[in-house]
Amino acid sequence: MEFGISTMLLEDYQLKSKLPLLKEAEIKYIEVKPKEGHFNYYEPKYLDEMSKEFKRNGIKVISMHMPTHGADISLIEEYDRIWSVREVEKTALALLRLGGEILVVHPGSEIEDKKTRKERRKKSEESLGEILKFCEHWGIKIALENTLPGKTGDSISEILEIVRKFNSKNLGICLDTGHCNITSSLYNHSGVVECLPEIKDYLCHLHIHDNFRKSDDHSMLFEGNLDWKGFVRGLKEINYQGVFMFELRKKTNNEEMLRMIKELYLNLYQGERNG
Repeated sequence: MEFGISTMLLEDYQLKSKLPLLKEAEIKYIEVKPKEGHFNYYEPKYLDEMSKEFKRNGIKVISMHMPTHGADISLIEEYDRIWSVREVEKTALALLRLGGEILVVHPGSEIEDKKTRKERRKKSEESLGEILKFCEHWGIKIALENTLPGKTGDSISEILEIVRKFNSKNLGICLDTGHCNITSSLYNHSGVVECLPEIKDYLCHLHIHDNFRKSDDHSMLFEGNLDWKGFVRGLKEINYQGVFMFELRKKTNNEEMLRMIKELYLNLYQGERNG
């Protein structure tokens, strides 16, 4: 298993300017966060230029996150829903141009009240069906991410229901460890380690970060209360073959954090192997 990072950590900077730093930190695999001023996913010339820069720095784009600047595939208003679907499809084409493989999609954002939950779920599935057909054509795999409490897809069981409904080899699950840690506590559902056997046949991607089950901190491993040794053991037991993708929140010491990632990852895996 390889490790990588989401560029969310560097989202306040032009990604091109930070590639030498990633190279220095020996980070070879990334998930790109599309954001104006960080990574302009809708500009073909820019994408081609960045593709060359990635190769020059020995970096491979594994995945790309869907846009988060207002795009929500579960919106009830049809104009807004279709706009969101098209934005997600644009990121799929950007990913394809970069030679990436996995598009991370949120099934929906925060739901205002319980009455609309069922309708938002229906709209999410309608949108996902359209996006999935588009991605199947281009050979892109969608990783549906479990979300935070109060959103469509905020439990592992709901994510499983949606993925099983489509039964497509191009649709799998992105397990977000921080989100799962919070929702499992609130809803008394399977925790981060316990859910692995449930999702093993669909798990294709990871978002790795820690918290204390109170807020979505996106902290470094061992800065919260997740059982990382148990989690790594669980990944090995289900033979997870994807990337161990860190999704950390920007802090003042980003450069130091990047330099820590490889050592922390290797120590975690070597410790588990030796233990």
